[in-house]
Amino acid sequence: MADEFDIEDLDDDKTIAFIRNYISQELKEKLSDDALVFLLDSICDYYCDHGIFEQEPDADGYVDVDVEKVADFLVSEASKHEIGAFTRDEMIQVVNGELEYGDQMEEEI
Repeated sequence: MADEFDIEDLDDDKTIAFIRNYISQELKEKLSDDALVFLLDSICDYYCDHGIFEQEPDADGYVDVDVEKVADFLVSEASKHEIGAFTRDEMIQVVNGELEYGDQMEEEI
């Protein structure tokens, strides 16, 4: 059995495939795989910069993530780096997809 779940264990291709299945068809058509890789990297940057990885999980094993703040960060980063113009609601789908994938990966460990 593995010692502990590590964000580095997540495979971008598998994460992208999972998120593509998770998000709406409209957003699927709007996001390239390269854009999704950028967004995943940006989510990781946000988690690092805001101490998410250092938080102690609650009794149920969850860490508090403000999905709306992460989504706002993604909207800003995508615009700043000319990845695309996205809404908060679209980025909430991506963040929730990434979180759901992470939860499923933890369950498998």
